[in-house]
Amino acid sequence: MPDHALELSFEPSSTAAVVAQWDALKAAGLPSQADHRSMTNAPHLTLVAAVGIEDDVVRVARETIGPLLPARVGLRGLVLFGQGARVTIAHLVEPDRALAAATARIRALVPALRHPVWTPHVTLARRVPRSSLPAALEVLHSTEAASELVCDRLRWWDPTQDLIEDVAVAGRD
Repeated sequence: MPDHALELSFEPSSTAAVVAQWDALKAAGLPSQADHRSMTNAPHLTLVAAVGIEDDVVRVARETIGPLLPARVGLRGLVLFGQGARVTIAHLVEPDRALAAATARIRALVPALRHPVWTPHVTLARRVPRSSLPAALEVLHSTEAASELVCDRLRWWDPTQDLIEDVAVAGRD
């Protein structure tokens, strides 16, 4: 069963900037998030991933993150995750102090975090063979990348209920 998650989604031009990089990787015949066809697949910044997220945590997230939206996050370069034959390529993301503090508060309420230390990132490609890294990095460096992304929604993914719900939206809350 996939993890439950609280994620920040991006406004349309930020989403388009990430999707353009997904598409460039795909067009080059490389692994890309564009290949992932799940209903949950959209550019996002995961705040919390866990076996379960209680309704009270979602409420606190709405109250804590909602007032910060829209939130700008800086992209600080590419990062690789993984130690095996295949790796994940992502943008390393730098949130402002308020968003980082709000995320820490929410994460402290979740006992079964998938990753106890938050490494904010936006995934571009998973399962990239190490032998394909030079080509993937060349494609990414030759495509225009945003210097920041604008988060406009907090969403909750509950795989047990097959539910993706916007729990806070910029300008609505």
